[in-house]
Amino acid sequence: MLILVVALLCALLVAVFAVQNSGPVAVSFFTWQFEMSLVLIILGAAALGAVAVFLLGSVRLLRQGRRLKEAAQRAERLEAELAKLTAPAQGENGPAAGDAAERNPSA
Repeated sequence: MLILVVALLCALLVAVFAVQNSGPVAVSFFTWQFEMSLVLIILGAAALGAVAVFLLGSVRLLRQGRRLKEAAQRAERLEAELAKLTAPAQGENGPAAGDAAERNPSA
């Protein structure tokens, strides 16, 4: 919630800055040259920055989701393997007396 409040405060500050600097400016980009209101340039740059942050955050979330899914699948496989390994050691009536003697030859 704090991050949302800070983001909205920053957006408000950018908007106020843009409105207070509304004069026309000459823009040169490669071979293009044109005049545009500074408000549009500032707000456009802020919007492009927000889109870039959103896309990079989305990639990170997708990566984390994939890792979480892989970890859950690995945990299921290991639990199944553990169940398979512990099941033969216990018969219908629990461990057999012969099994205990085989595991502990000094008894």
